[in-house]
Amino acid sequence: MKYVITLLFLFVSLSSLYSCTSNSKQRNDSASIQNQGELISIKRFDQDLYRYLQNPSSLQQDSLIGSYGKFMEAFGTVTINNSDISVASYFSDLKGYFSNPMLSQIYKDALDTFSVVLPYEKELSVADELIRKYFAGKQLPTLGMHVSGFKANTIVLADFISISSDRYLGTDYSGYKDFFEDYQRQQMKPEMISRDYLKAWILTEIPISNKRKDLLAEIINEGKILYTLQLLLPNWGEAALIGYTSEQLDWSKNKEKEIWKVTVDQNYLFTTDYMTILKYLEEAPYTATISTDSPGRLGAWIGWQIVKAYAANTGASLDSIIKESDMQNILKQSKYNP
Repeated sequence: MKYVITLLFLFVSLSSLYSCTSNSKQRNDSASIQNQGELISIKRFDQDLYRYLQNPSSLQQDSLIGSYGKFMEAFGTVTINNSDISVASYFSDLKGYFSNPMLSQIYKDALDTFSVVLPYEKELSVADELIRKYFAGKQLPTLGMHVSGFKANTIVLADFISISSDRYLGTDYSGYKDFFEDYQRQQMKPEMISRDYLKAWILTEIPISNKRKDLLAEIINEGKILYTLQLLLPNWGEAALIGYTSEQLDWSKNKEKEIWKVTVDQNYLFTTDYMTILKYLEEAPYTATISTDSPGRLGAWIGWQIVKAYAANTGASLDSIIKESDMQNILKQSKYNP
């Protein structure tokens, strides 16, 4: 069984509270979807597993396997390093893992925080309609929610994407302080969930190449993701989409010419050096190749500007942008020159 465990905290995150129902147009769109009976429903593995952990039984085990079999293989790999749901040790290991007092409290806090997920279901339903518009024949797969104990942020299967809700309990959540730095906690907010479901799906749509990627390819792929998110979440601001504060976004805009000049002058653009690429794209307090005053992930931000310019200059459809594999062609036709 093949599946992908995606650690989205290597990428972007939401930086300011966003209300899923604050915009009247979005409310109307959500209501329209509800009336059509197409509202997305998030499958609550977290709740179902918790009920089992409180009162274990073979009947409940069979029910979990029947409802979540393939996902439970991936979930077991993430949490207990055991993917064999057919052996008795699988469920005993799960019970042992979640019996830890700290993790047990985190689990309860996650269930309390996300006792209601309707706002996310509405927002994702609107985004799904836009996916159908921009990607003919495509739509979101089944979406789920789990608690991993601060491990994999998302688990992605061919027909199922699940978010680990304990990674979204809020910047000031007390359980985070011993495990995450300030710049990481800035991202760990409930309102990130819709964005991260969509990002996980977008990643499955970008063609995979066996060719060793250079920095240009990596930042343009990040730019494709952000550009797609911008179209699927049209009510969100740029800072929220990439996970910057307004001050970080302003810094990036004001220093755009200098960022690009350093990248080109230092011959970074076509480097395949892993550490250089990581410095441009990893979640970090700043982008080490540019400035200690900068926000992290400036490579993703520059890639976003290139893709936006390419779309504007060529009129290319979103689907064709995602599928375009010639990154130098994207850069050339974008005429990007801040």
